[in-house]
Amino acid sequence: MRILLFTLLFVGIKAFAQLPETELFLANVEIKNNLVKIKEVEKISSHKGYNNQPCFTKNDEEILFTADIESDKKTHICSYNVKNKKTTRLSITNTSEYSASILPNEKDFSVVMVEEDSTQRIWEFDLLKGGNKSCISQQTDSVGYYTWLGKDSILYYKLTAPYSLHALNIKTNQDVWLCNNPTRSFKKVSSTTFFYVIHEEKQNTVYMFDIRTKKATPFAIDNVSANQDYIWHTTLGLLKSEASKIYRYSTDTKVWAELADFSASSLKRITRFAISANGKYIALVSNP
Repeated sequence: MRILLFTLLFVGIKAFAQLPETELFLANVEIKNNLVKIKEVEKISSHKGYNNQPCFTKNDEEILFTADIESDKKTHICSYNVKNKKTTRLSITNTSEYSASILPNEKDFSVVMVEEDSTQRIWEFDLLKGGNKSCISQQTDSVGYYTWLGKDSILYYKLTAPYSLHALNIKTNQDVWLCNNPTRSFKKVSSTTFFYVIHEEKQNTVYMFDIRTKKATPFAIDNVSANQDYIWHTTLGLLKSEASKIYRYSTDTKVWAELADFSASSLKRITRFAISANGKYIALVSNP
C-alpha cells in the first residue's frame, strides 16, 4: 500500500517518514442485542510510530498488524498474542509490507508488498514460519488495498488515475473493473455479496454487489464521514468509526446510531477497527 499523510494512500517507500503516528488498542467487549458493552481497553502497541491495519487470526488468539518497529525505515507485519501479550515480527524481508489478511485456507497470510523497485503486489506468507513467501499474482501491480472473496478471487484497490476497484481471479488472471473513486473499505458480506464504498464530494455511498447478477445496489448514504473506514459484522451489519465512536447503520430507520464510545479510554480518533470472529474483542487504531 501507499500512504499519503492523512489520506492513507501509499506513495511508496520514500513516504516512510510521512507515515502517521498511530497506536493500537485492544478492547474486551460484549455484543448483545445489537449493543456493545465495553469491558476493558488497553494499548497493545509498544513503540512510538506506525501501528496500524489490525487483522484477527481465525482462532482470535492473535492480531496481525503493520508496524515500523525496526530501524530499517520499512514497515513489517507483526503478531500480537492476546493471551501472553507478546509481539512478534512475522515478515522477515528487506521490503515493506502492509495490510495483512488471513487466506481462505487459514494457514497463510497475505500482504501488499512494496518491492525494491516500488512495485506493489500481493504476496503470500506462511502464518507459522513467516519467512516463506511467494507472489500471488505476478501480473497484478499498483495494489493499494485488497480483500479475499474466495480461495481464487480478490477485490483490490488499484492505484490508477482516478483510483479504481477491481475484481481479480488469481487462477485465470481475469481482471474486472468495478468502479472509480472507491474508499479503502470493501468486504465480503456473504458467499454471493460484497460491499464497497464510493467517495463523492459531499457523501460516501455504500453499495451491495450481487455476484450472481453482477449488479450493484445503493445500500447506505453517509453524509458526515471524514473517515473512510467501514466494516461488515455478521450480527451488527454495517459499521463505521467517527472520532472516538463506532456507529451502526440501521436498515430500518436508514440512520447511523452510536454503538460504542471509546473516549473514556483516551482514543481521540479511531481510524481503523476490526472485530474478532467470536465477538469478544475489538482492535482499534487511534491517533495519539
